[in-house]
Amino acid sequence: MSQTPPQTQRRLRGPQKSKACDSCKSRKIRCSGTERRLSLWTSQDPTEEEWYTFACPRLQCSSDILQVDKSLILGNATTFGSVEPPKPGFSPESSTTGQCCENKGILQFTEGDIFIDRILFGMPSNDGPGMEQRFSLKGIGLLSGTSRVTFFSDSRLETLSAKLQNNKIDDLMRRISSIIKNKVKPTSSISAVYIQEQGLPLVDSATAAKYIMIYYDRVHPLFPYLDRESFDTTIATGNLTSILSNDSAFSALYHSVLALGCLHDGGGSFEPGKGKAWELFSVALPLLPDIQKCGKSLVALQAMTAAAVYALGIPCLSIEEKIITDAARMAQDLAPVLSKGPFAKSFYRVFWVLYAIEKMSSFHFGRNSVFIDANIVTPLPHVPESNFGTFNWALAIARHCRLLSRALTTLFSPGICGKGPRYFLSNISQLEQDLEQWRMSIYEDLRPAPSYQPHMYRRPVKGSIAIWVNYLYYSFKLILLRSRLQINGDSENDLSKPSYREQLIVISRCILEITTYIDVEPSTPLWILAGIPICALFVLFDHVISDPKSPDTRSNLALLDIAGGHFSRIEFASGGSLPGSLISEFTYIAREYINQLTSRAETTSIPTLATQNTGQTTQPLTPPTPQAMMQGTAPLISPFYAPVETLWDHGNDSFFGIDVMDIFSNL
Repeated sequence: MSQTPPQTQRRLRGPQKSKACDSCKSRKIRCSGTERRLSLWTSQDPTEEEWYTFACPRLQCSSDILQVDKSLILGNATTFGSVEPPKPGFSPESSTTGQCCENKGILQFTEGDIFIDRILFGMPSNDGPGMEQRFSLKGIGLLSGTSRVTFFSDSRLETLSAKLQNNKIDDLMRRISSIIKNKVKPTSSISAVYIQEQGLPLVDSATAAKYIMIYYDRVHPLFPYLDRESFDTTIATGNLTSILSNDSAFSALYHSVLALGCLHDGGGSFEPGKGKAWELFSVALPLLPDIQKCGKSLVALQAMTAAAVYALGIPCLSIEEKIITDAARMAQDLAPVLSKGPFAKSFYRVFWVLYAIEKMSSFHFGRNSVFIDANIVTPLPHVPESNFGTFNWALAIARHCRLLSRALTTLFSPGICGKGPRYFLSNISQLEQDLEQWRMSIYEDLRPAPSYQPHMYRRPVKGSIAIWVNYLYYSFKLILLRSRLQINGDSENDLSKPSYREQLIVISRCILEITTYIDVEPSTPLWILAGIPICALFVLFDHVISDPKSPDTRSNLALLDIAGGHFSRIEFASGGSLPGSLISEFTYIAREYINQLTSRAETTSIPTLATQNTGQTTQPLTPPTPQAMMQGTAPLISPFYAPVETLWDHGNDSFFGIDVMDIFSNL
């Protein structure tokens, strides 16, 4: 028998607590440990000490501890619902100490677990993602089953064609698909490897100074990542040429800043490889892979961030993901080092600018985010350049990007499967509340609202911020509304408020009203220039076709004309390289359909007047009945409140939706 160690060698412990579960204590039997683990597994709110005793092997006598994270096992009862009943094949009474790890049965898992937890703890070995009917949100707003901008599944195309009684939408989609296949070049060789080094372009000091001042006026307030004092001091030295030749990190930063200034001075092009701005940017591109390993880590990170800002434009679509992803990874890797010391505040600036850029791009392009929010401990610094009166742009954009990150994690992640409508509706409601709080935190002059003053959009810098704020709010609101409507329609809508469908139409109208103020320039991000307006156009187009008798049909057609003009401007500004006029043809189809209905109504009203004199009755005018309804099939379902299984029952269609974003990618 071992001797009791001296008092000085004993480990200090808290009060002894019973390790028996409630079930064993009530039956007054010895607890084997398995029952207690199951009680903690299903407990909704165990104490910290109880959980530590459960999870830490040093405080357990038995050897069958399950080393799992608390967040994976325990779910929020109000969000994830109750714990599922035990699966067959695992009997707590028949289990003994030391056999839990060897048990081949199915363990319990909560409704809050993700797909990997179902595989490891609760899914049969012969089950898989394609073996069950999963409930998931796909194709919402800017996201889809392929994580891209897709609308109009094959089933929806058939419904719209039946409503129109023609195949014009099908023909237009085929033309779009053909252009995508013929114009879009493979991007694997471009996005994976940076271009080869080019010779230094000749830029005189006066031109360089002009580009730098334009950069400070137009770019720096939106993306305040640059340490202006240090940058200007380095440029002011008399040996700038020597620095650019010997310091690759500063050379990449310098030429990226010049390229951004030139881009906002009209020196850009919608086609890659063309224009003065691309000539300057091509000097920085081949330096980016090497500077990620150089000793001047802060300057290198600033150079990567400058390249990421430039890559937001259409000419860099094929390398945008590569640059932004590398910069985000670099920022996270350098955080432990640069967060301390004299360069900490400068690093904070770069970090949060990259966080915003990466989160926005990941969300709107449907990519997995590189930033792990749970690992972020970097403070948000005070950035005077981004303050416009009482409005803090840097804080506002960071807050919104955090909402986007939460939506990706809780609603649109592939691992969120097997969830019921309650899970999605609960998360959607919470995100809607947080989004509304974010909107109310915006300075009143910039706050998104239907009665917003349009003259704010015409201001040089503040106008760009106003468009960003409004589009970020409206696009996210549109996505959440479509998500809610595709789950249960307007069944839970408050009668005292506008229906979710009406809110969706209002949001789409607000988006299209702003298109006239968007700068059709190569520097404008693709999701602002085309992605968000396309989403709103498709929603309004579908509404006009589905409900032609709406009192707002004429004004909706006018807005569709405005949107069509915007996309025609894109084609004109790009010299025909971006086929924006294809999108404007949806407006033509909608207007032609409404004009046909109006013409038929006028034709029918003439015999109606004649029959009134003869005493005959005439049936009221109704829209033309589609062939699908004439054949006795199910009536057409509005896309805004159709059940999920109807909207997303695409079977094995290889052409599930049209990837509209690729229309504008001619790389």
